[in-house]
Amino acid sequence: MAIHLDWDDDSKTILRCRFDPQWTWDDLYKVTDEVKQITDNTPVTIAAILDLTERMTIPGGNFFSPTSLENAKRLLTIGEGGTGPIVIVGASSFIKMVYETFKGLDQRAAKADITFKDTVEQARAHLAQVHRPTPADNGQTPNA
Repeated sequence: MAIHLDWDDDSKTILRCRFDPQWTWDDLYKVTDEVKQITDNTPVTIAAILDLTERMTIPGGNFFSPTSLENAKRLLTIGEGGTGPIVIVGASSFIKMVYETFKGLDQRAAKADITFKDTVEQARAHLAQVHRPTPADNGQTPNA
């Protein structure tokens, strides 16, 4: 798979999603399903780092096709119903502009706690300041 999902911290409260340049929409579907399964079955809020530093491309090459726009919404709301803050690392100014447009058009994107940073280290520093892993509202009871 061209999108890699791993824990970024030993306490398993931050997911890191790394995109290889040649990822596909099917890869995105698999990862978003996996993220949903993790957040649904984890008793604390989960933050995420979306690492786009490997010169990410858009499958099919046309960001403005109906398929690409719908899939981009899915990407930008990867933690929907999920939990904590999301930091997008290495996003181009174009991706940031598209996100701002989505915020105005889609309630899910407007509600998402998304921040943009240039490096993974900056993302980790940001999350260290804002992410407080508290019991998630997913029907799970935290382990004592």
